[in-house]
Amino acid sequence: MVKNQAEEIRAYLLAKIPVHPKNIVAQASKAFSCSRTTVHRHLNRLLRDGKIIKSGTTRQVQYFLKTDKNKEVVVSLKEKVEEHKIWQKNFQNDFEGLPKNVQAICEYGFLEILNNAIDHSNGTKAIIHTEWTSDSVDIVIIDDGIGIFRKIKNALNLEDERESALHLSKGKFTTDRKNHTGEGIFFTSRAFDSFHITSRGMAYIRDNTDHDWFVETTEDSKLEGTYLEMTISLNSKRKMQEIYAEYSNENSEGIPKFDKTHIIVELSKLGDERYVSRSQARRIVLGLENFNHIYLDFKDISTVGQGFVDEVFRVFKSQKPRIKIDYINANDDVKFMIERSLPSAV
Repeated sequence: MVKNQAEEIRAYLLAKIPVHPKNIVAQASKAFSCSRTTVHRHLNRLLRDGKIIKSGTTRQVQYFLKTDKNKEVVVSLKEKVEEHKIWQKNFQNDFEGLPKNVQAICEYGFLEILNNAIDHSNGTKAIIHTEWTSDSVDIVIIDDGIGIFRKIKNALNLEDERESALHLSKGKFTTDRKNHTGEGIFFTSRAFDSFHITSRGMAYIRDNTDHDWFVETTEDSKLEGTYLEMTISLNSKRKMQEIYAEYSNENSEGIPKFDKTHIIVELSKLGDERYVSRSQARRIVLGLENFNHIYLDFKDISTVGQGFVDEVFRVFKSQKPRIKIDYINANDDVKFMIERSLPSAV
C-alpha cells in the first residue's frame, strides 16, 4: 500500500507540475493528506531520476518537467532575423524561473552568439538546442556557415587556423568593426561554467569551473560551420556585472570601460613549438593595442626564450608605453627569464 501510494504521489507530481510549478508541494500535500516533507522526498526522487527540473531557492522554488524545456528550433539566416525575437518567442519563458543572475547570463549568451551567427557566419540556417538537467542548462547554437576559425584566419591573413582561438580569446576582436565591438564571445566565454566552440576539426574550450582554457583537434572535421555550446549551473552565483567589472576601469568621465584582458600564453603555441620565438610573441601582442592593462598567464609554460620575452616586454612595451603588462602563474624558470632579460619590466 505504501509503495502504491508512493507511485501515486510521483505520478500526481508529474501530472500537476506543469499546472502548479510554484506551489506543487502544497497541492500534493493537500491531495494526499501527507506532510510537505513527504512531498519533498518524492520530488527529490524525481530529480535524481532526471524527470523534473528544480530552479530557484526557498520561496522562489519552481519545478518543471524536463521534457517541457528541451527544445530544438531552426532559424533561417537567409531572411532578416532578429535574435531577441527568437529568444522571446521560443525560450524566454523557459528561463524566467531561474535566479536572476543565471537568467541574465543565459539571455546575454544566447543573444550574443545567435547575433554572431546572423551577422558573421555567412550561413543559411542556425539550429538552436536547449537541454535541461536537474542542476544545469545547456544551450547549443549551430550554423552552417564558413566556420568561426576560418573567418578569423581570413580576416587577419593568418597562416594557421589554430591561431584564431588565441585572437578570439583576447576580446575586442571582430571582423566587422563598424557594427560590432568584439566583446560578445569574450564575456560569454567567462560567464558560463563551460564554453565550447568546434569548427573544421578544431575545438576551443573554456572551463570556468577549473579556470582552464585549451585548444584541441576533434573528430568533427566535416563540420564546416560553427558548433557552440554553453553550459551553466542553475544555482550559479556568477553575475554579469561582476564579470564586466573584472575587465573594466572607469574612464575620465567615470564610466566603466572594457580595457583589461587576460591572455593564456599557451594558446599562442602551434603544434610542438616551444615558447622561444619572436613570431610567437607577435601572435600574442597582435590587437592588444586596444587595451590599457594586459595579464599574460604563463600557466603550464615550463620555459620561454629571450627573443620571446624581449618582443613582448621590451619591443611591444616601448611601442605602447601607456599599456601596463603584468604576468601571472609564471614558474621560477619563466620568472627568472623575464627578470633576467628585462629587469625594468617588473
